[in-house]
Amino acid sequence: MAILNLIAQRPGGWSLTKIASSLGLAKSSVLTILTSLEAAGMVSRTDNYYDLDVGVLTPAGGFLRGTDSISQFKREVAAAPVLSGELAHLALLAGREVTYIARHVGREPLPVTAGVGDRFPASITAVGVALLAQLSDEQIVELYGDLERLPRWSPRSTTNLSTLLAKLNETRAAGYAVDDGETYPNVFAYGLVVHRVGNHAQDFSMSVSLLLDEATPKRRAQALEELKGVRDALESGNDLR
Repeated sequence: MAILNLIAQRPGGWSLTKIASSLGLAKSSVLTILTSLEAAGMVSRTDNYYDLDVGVLTPAGGFLRGTDSISQFKREVAAAPVLSGELAHLALLAGREVTYIARHVGREPLPVTAGVGDRFPASITAVGVALLAQLSDEQIVELYGDLERLPRWSPRSTTNLSTLLAKLNETRAAGYAVDDGETYPNVFAYGLVVHRVGNHAQDFSMSVSLLLDEATPKRRAQALEELKGVRDALESGNDLR
């Protein structure tokens, strides 16, 4: 409530830096809260300035808008030949982390498997990197610039800002994100953004995770194409409106 009360004092918008300094909080913590408020339609962002939005009058609106999307995600994944037999997740970006909001379990859970409500570092997960790639390099520097070292969950994890920036550029060029053993050494994952429409909609990201010893080039290609198909179905459906 402190952030909402602060923003209400100055119509026209507050920057992340100004909000954090005014409340004496870390920018990463404030960004996590603002991301959740934006997803719920309670604040809006224009050119990195935050202002109150109409959703502040209906706090449950953001959650209710997402439930149909989750149901459709599960239906589409279950109908896909390869994805249905793997692990698939749906997530939202919350500052430096992703929050998992849905999953499909088509095989035995992997050693590191996110459950609904779990938070993982965005910088090493396929869902997180896909969403981070939507931000500018300047925004990434602002988000991570105060960290000497990024989270390290495996020997292959991205642990510095310059490597993260390079990975995000590769993701933007490819149109999808890759987690090649960064979250867990024996797991390979693809991540794609699902662009939502509407005044208060926050983009999702979804992923499919494969065991490396089963992730042949053919199976990887099939999984990626099916994931793109699920994305296209979600983006073209009214469930995201």
